[in-house]
Amino acid sequence: MVRRVLVLGSSFGGYNAAVTLKKLVPADVEITVVSTDDVFTFIPSLPWVVAGWKAPEKIQTPVADKFGRACVRFVKDTIVKLHPSENLAQGIAGDYNYDYVVIATGSELDFAAVPGMGPQGGNSYGIFTVDQALQARSALERAIAKGEGTLVFGNAQGASCLGPPYEMAMIADTLLRRKGVRGKFKIALFTNEPFLGHFGVGGFGAMTRLLEDEFADRAIEWRVNAKVAGITESRVELEDGTKYDNDFSLIMPPFYGSHAYMDIDGLANPRGFILTDDYLANPKYPNIYAVGVSLAIAPMAGTAVPVGVPKTGQMTEDMALVAARNIAVDISGGEKKRGKDFSITCIADGGDKGFFISGSPLFPPRNKLSHKEGRVFHYLKEAFEIYYMTCLRNGLPRLDLRSP
Repeated sequence: MVRRVLVLGSSFGGYNAAVTLKKLVPADVEITVVSTDDVFTFIPSLPWVVAGWKAPEKIQTPVADKFGRACVRFVKDTIVKLHPSENLAQGIAGDYNYDYVVIATGSELDFAAVPGMGPQGGNSYGIFTVDQALQARSALERAIAKGEGTLVFGNAQGASCLGPPYEMAMIADTLLRRKGVRGKFKIALFTNEPFLGHFGVGGFGAMTRLLEDEFADRAIEWRVNAKVAGITESRVELEDGTKYDNDFSLIMPPFYGSHAYMDIDGLANPRGFILTDDYLANPKYPNIYAVGVSLAIAPMAGTAVPVGVPKTGQMTEDMALVAARNIAVDISGGEKKRGKDFSITCIADGGDKGFFISGSPLFPPRNKLSHKEGRVFHYLKEAFEIYYMTCLRNGLPRLDLRSP
């Protein structure tokens, strides 16, 4: 009997889970990827697209041929409902049976959480897709062309992807200085976090003071424990009464996992993030695995304003390798690997310098913690993007010391 593994999603989690599975499972196991997107985007580089420093084609590549080269079937479709008791994923274009499934569909953006938020019918911009980044680029160019104004970057209540506003605030500062007009613009950042650099994981030691000093040097105004009351064409207003002129605003919304997984007892939490055990399998439906943003991770502690837990590209790829290995064990036998021993590594860009952050485990107190800053990390982030995309485009193995 042919066994079928279905991978939902084709970004960092889905791509790496599928190609790793193909290497680990017997040749007669069919692997199918179903994804809304048939183009891979190196999402960490989208802030550079907004700044006009990176062309979209540099950070994108079609995936169908990459999967075909790996002997993995690819279908472009959107999953609208999972039926775990029937081992069936229902798509717009068709239904997909499976023996095992890896859920790596990422998130749905809850721009409706705040009145007036979002690029579609709202008054702020996003940075989750190339189209959103290009819309934001055009809006930022218009704001700068006015010659003066206020640029606002923020994390709304419940947001978990917290780093991009930090990057964009510093990139905007660098961009304005290079144009010789920094003195004409106010840059403001607000966040749902209890302190700068909390990042949904309790912070990284002295990184908080480093960011406070960096923002002071750059004259970037900042507020923490912020909740957004509403966004109009002319104002961004917080619930504490703070108001910013809205010449340009880029604000991160909270996420849903997916409505396709909601209201299925034992599968997902109320916002559609998949519940998993230590091996990234769902406790009620153990043939369902989840990786990356799709996976539910509870915050380490309550905060005054809701803050979600981020899942970086590095974390997502680590999870994908573990999920692939554990499905291979389910099929062929062996010992499973724990997948919830999370660590985090991130390079954030500031336009003219970068910030390296690494911690293990994800939440403090940690066994290992490192944070550094300098111009070298700006170039390191760009070099890694070029390296990653070159390997992906040409089917080259990446140097990876981790064992799947």
